[in-house]
Amino acid sequence: MANQIFKFLLFFFIAIAVNVQGQNAPSTISDKDSAFFSKPYPFILPIMGEKVHQLGFKLPLPMGIMFNALAGRQDLALSKLKIGFNDSEWIDLDDIVKFDEISTVTSTYNARFDMWVLPFLNVYGIVGKTAKADINLNITEPISLPVTTSISGTYVGYGILAAGGIGPVFVSVDANRTYNYNPRLDDPAKVWIAGLRAGPIIHFPKKPDMNIVFWGGAMYTHFNGLTNGSINAIDLAPNAPGKIDDMQNELDNWYADLTPLEQALYNGIYTKVSNGLTSLKNGVETGVIRYNFTKEVTKPWNMLIGTQWQINYRWQLRAEMQMLGSRTAGMLSFNYRFGIKGKNWLQGSSTD
Repeated sequence: MANQIFKFLLFFFIAIAVNVQGQNAPSTISDKDSAFFSKPYPFILPIMGEKVHQLGFKLPLPMGIMFNALAGRQDLALSKLKIGFNDSEWIDLDDIVKFDEISTVTSTYNARFDMWVLPFLNVYGIVGKTAKADINLNITEPISLPVTTSISGTYVGYGILAAGGIGPVFVSVDANRTYNYNPRLDDPAKVWIAGLRAGPIIHFPKKPDMNIVFWGGAMYTHFNGLTNGSINAIDLAPNAPGKIDDMQNELDNWYADLTPLEQALYNGIYTKVSNGLTSLKNGVETGVIRYNFTKEVTKPWNMLIGTQWQINYRWQLRAEMQMLGSRTAGMLSFNYRFGIKGKNWLQGSSTD
């Protein structure tokens, strides 16, 4: 009895996983597939792949390399801002600083290696490069400082995907974590992303290796809260020291417009920032501004739509659009799948 229950559960999970991958049910098996099933399952993965093979399901090739290119815009929110000039102590600006707009426009590409460790469970690793990230930051108080800077960097990460479905409709849930490295950051920026996708699979009866998948869904993005880094003063204000003089005048005007009680409250901050600007002006070529702040996505949830064309069991092309929320992005990718031949891990006999 227990063995029959096990077989039923295995059959159920395999069936929904096969639906998700867009493969074909036994009713659409071709003569070529019949020859395939007459032999033992040829690949070491996924675990229990031989049992699935004995049930008459043709699994996707267990391993893949995907190449992705993505460009998009993300709105951010900053808080608890502290700055330091050269080797000075930290100056807490959280009570007085105001931001008009904070956004980053990014173009990136990466490679992802994945494997189906179980017929319904996939794990993967990511390595990529941010070709360019244009960061737009507009500080309105205590000084007016629109900042646009371009940076690049590399990142690595890992993720997991679980898949299921009923009939021609699939559902998948995945989550990944990446570590983003940049020379201006003391520690890598950590990003956690989770996604939910669901949609129909369209088969081509005369081309059993081909299908098209459409999906809609949602994605959640979370950054690590604390960021530490530094930037050369000449990069922040390339027309210094004239720009630094303008910043000093705006700081003086901001302080003069405060009430006497506010001036008494913020005199220490005003003095520290003023002294810091003076030190930058006197050594702008070698001056450094250090920063420490907490960042977050203004709206962590956004919607997404996408499609994938499976040309055959080895090649797929994919496109996805992320929209609404505080993120707008587009992604293009292609995937090549393969398998390592050998005795299937945890293989079983159909008579077990």
